[in-house]
Amino acid sequence: MDRKEILLNAINALLAQKLRSALAVLGIVVGIGALVAMVALIEGANAYIGERLVTLQPDVFQVSQLPASLLNVNDFIKASKWKRIEYDDYLAVRRDCRDCAEVGAESNLVGRIKWRNTVTGSVQIRGLSASMLDIERVEVARGRFYTEAEDNNHLAVCLLGADIATDLFGQADPLGADISIMGKPFQVIGTIAPRGSLFGRSQDRFVIMPLTSMLHRFGARQPLAIYCQQPPGTPLASVVDEVRGIMRRQRRVLFNQEDTFFITTADSAAGIYQAVIGGFYLITIIISGIALTVGGLGVTNIMLVNVRERTREIGLRKALGARHRDVLAQFLVETIALCLLGGSLGTAVGLLVSQIIAWVTPLPASSRPVVALVGFAVSSFVGLVAGMYPARRAAQLSPIDALRYE
Repeated sequence: MDRKEILLNAINALLAQKLRSALAVLGIVVGIGALVAMVALIEGANAYIGERLVTLQPDVFQVSQLPASLLNVNDFIKASKWKRIEYDDYLAVRRDCRDCAEVGAESNLVGRIKWRNTVTGSVQIRGLSASMLDIERVEVARGRFYTEAEDNNHLAVCLLGADIATDLFGQADPLGADISIMGKPFQVIGTIAPRGSLFGRSQDRFVIMPLTSMLHRFGARQPLAIYCQQPPGTPLASVVDEVRGIMRRQRRVLFNQEDTFFITTADSAAGIYQAVIGGFYLITIIISGIALTVGGLGVTNIMLVNVRERTREIGLRKALGARHRDVLAQFLVETIALCLLGGSLGTAVGLLVSQIIAWVTPLPASSRPVVALVGFAVSSFVGLVAGMYPARRAAQLSPIDALRYE
């Protein structure tokens, strides 16, 4: 019996039992649909995180009091008791780090902004040193960024995020306007290019001002994060070690004590979020594995019923010369065909569900071919495993006993 004949016999056998085949396919559709939808959402989130959430440049690392991720509660509780990183620490690193191409700092507040009779809701107020223009690659849409001299002299100037500029001024030009930030007057000298949203939350609701202006007007002991840029040709680890030594000396940490600050590189930040994504993948595998196990058992039971009902047919085929492997191949092909049909429908359903979720929620979804490939590969594997026992049972039937079966 050639392959074409085996395939045609398998298709005819499935079409002869349409309801039974449909019920067998249903379990696979549910399992594969759930798997593909979750993989599409996780892949989309993974790409989104790589593009938007991990904002550190490859040649930049951050020094902060608190960890970059709150995944470890113990680290956060321990770090909250440490001395804050302050402006003096930033000045020490800037002065003493010989391997740093640039050193910058940032502090953040939340407050309201007012222009004439228009008042915003809570807005992120970012105090940046002038060097952060190059370190963070800030893209100015209109106007200009402030200079080192303006930062050193804590001038009352600011730049608006795209959403804040629209909320306050609409389509009008905000350059040169005097606004009130937490009750203090500032002049707008520029606007920042739109950055879009992250999981449905706008990334353009902020104001940038010189770091010294923030410290001078809203409290000199604001906590900071320090950013250091690696120069070309110098290993990042060497720069990190130098900055760590400066910070330990500045904070009077003894040689046998652990650091009282965190250093986060772009790779370590990405690794944190990849660990989160890995956890989601594990949950996906467990949930989909349970669904596919149930679906696979359903296919096995239905194929066992098929074998029992077609016992005389199997005996007749064997009596006419069908070999053990011919019978085995026919029932395996039937099972795999069922699961591939279920996998195709499940993949389509899963991709559709993931796109609907991405449309109605902030969650992104991936439509890469690898997502569909996962559905087909898993359904083929389930078909092979689910069909092996019924196919072997059919192939091992004795022709004489099979022909006598009533």
